[in-house]
Amino acid sequence: MRYIAVIQANHTDLLPEDVDPGHYCIPALKRSKHIERIVIAAPDTPENRIFMDLAKFWGIDCFLGYELDVVKRIIRAAESVGADKDSIIARVLLNRFYLDIEMIDEMFDLIDEKESDFIILPYDFDINFGADVLTLDCLRRVDSVLKDSGAENQRFRPWLFIEENTEYFKTAIYDNVPSYPLKRLEQIRSSGLFSERDCGTFSYFTYKFIEKFQDSKDVVLDIACGRGEGSAILAKKCSEVIGADLSSDSIMEARAAHELPNLKFEVQDGCNMTYPSGRFSVIVCMNTLEHVEDDRRFLENCHRVLGDDGLLILEVPLLRRNPFNFPLISSHLREYEKDDLIDLISGCGFEVKHLFGMNRGQYVEWRRARESALVVAYRKEL
Repeated sequence: MRYIAVIQANHTDLLPEDVDPGHYCIPALKRSKHIERIVIAAPDTPENRIFMDLAKFWGIDCFLGYELDVVKRIIRAAESVGADKDSIIARVLLNRFYLDIEMIDEMFDLIDEKESDFIILPYDFDINFGADVLTLDCLRRVDSVLKDSGAENQRFRPWLFIEENTEYFKTAIYDNVPSYPLKRLEQIRSSGLFSERDCGTFSYFTYKFIEKFQDSKDVVLDIACGRGEGSAILAKKCSEVIGADLSSDSIMEARAAHELPNLKFEVQDGCNMTYPSGRFSVIVCMNTLEHVEDDRRFLENCHRVLGDDGLLILEVPLLRRNPFNFPLISSHLREYEKDDLIDLISGCGFEVKHLFGMNRGQYVEWRRARESALVVAYRKEL
């Protein structure tokens, strides 16, 4: 079996009571001129048993296993449908119904032509339209190199590790990326199939990463806290944490789920916060500013409720110039260029101290940012 599509999936990717394959990536993969077998690779949990029947209905295969070890899960999924030592895999996500299969086929052609292990897409292209195209042998070498403990996050998201470790892997860049007309963006947004499938999710990894910027004396505001999972992590280290959100439903869920003596949840509008000036020593704001109509007013409110030398920890998505040069997610009123973001933060009374970027699920230095930017800034007097 030479060419295999492995769909990394979880039951949370499914639309409510919607099993139409056209609402997922299945039809696009079936149009490929290369792909011979398609297999879903989902964690082996009771909730994911639904994929056993769905795979039969969709005319594809299914493998369940290794909840947190994506490397092993994809290897075993490919082997389950007859992969051999020369097999090439296209790893995609289930809900990417808008996949560009012609581009993915060209990525297959390139990996053969260059005799590479892995195909890299440019930083300014939204990789969700493509796939991670790599050899099965490449994944097996990742499995061997990352066998020691402490590599859990890389085993869950191995793509950047492959891209950067050229002593182990030969990579090639697919630079013939397309630009699409805005009509296609409008079709995706208006399809009814893109109801913020990737929004509102909690990142344990992000909250653990920012722990280093707080200490036991800090009074923290976690603005747009959602269901409060991140607030609860912060409360285990800091003196006092308030999780605030505009959604009263989210706040009720947070209160029901997390009971700690130094943690409480409140309904607040980030542009009109009712807290007294200087109330907090740290404000955490993860992937929220892009949803706010007046992002400057939001930051000015953060400045007001922070004390002297208070800390703002802010993460936002970066704008990819291709394929649209506009946000794909409809609730994103904007996404940010790095320089514009720094100018905005500085103009609202903050001094930028630390800059990080997210790249394939890993935090990296600023220059290598791909998906998002994380800024740590101190309040200064206006």
